[in-house]
Amino acid sequence: MLFGYAYTEMNLIYKTYNGLISGLAVVAGLMLALIFVGIVIDVSIRTVGLNSLQWYSAMAEYALLFSTMCGAPWIVRKKGHVVVESLTLAVSRTVRLIMAKCVYLVCIFLSLLFVYYGFIEMVGTFQSGEIDIRSIDMPKWILFAPFPVGFSLIAVEFARYLLGYDTYYSEKIGSSESL
Repeated sequence: MLFGYAYTEMNLIYKTYNGLISGLAVVAGLMLALIFVGIVIDVSIRTVGLNSLQWYSAMAEYALLFSTMCGAPWIVRKKGHVVVESLTLAVSRTVRLIMAKCVYLVCIFLSLLFVYYGFIEMVGTFQSGEIDIRSIDMPKWILFAPFPVGFSLIAVEFARYLLGYDTYYSEKIGSSESL
């Protein structure tokens, strides 16, 4: 009975995590759609000779930052980044697996490095009370907040590849299995 309970708990965590990744991707897509609509509205307002929305460009910049960090873990999961596989397809399956694991480790390390420095910057700007002054004023720590969250989730996604849940690379057999 104990193992059934643990399985149920892990299944709940897995479903919650998948929902989080998908939900953040939806939020990112909605932000990009709102940026598009805002640009059309802002340009239309200026075209008819009225004053443009002064606050809109700052909000669009903030939304681009947040949408990037919200969508990045989902893009890693769906293998949406550009990958050049020329070398990996030219080596044996064993070498390809070793190369992939090394790449995953580097990606996890770099993601966690961004988590660390993003968190340090966020805490520093929170403690100092810095304000980002543009057409709207915003506490500067909010601009650093998506980095630790987004890059933590990116690290988890690469850890899933590292642990063998999937591979980021195609499974095509290289022309040379003897290397």
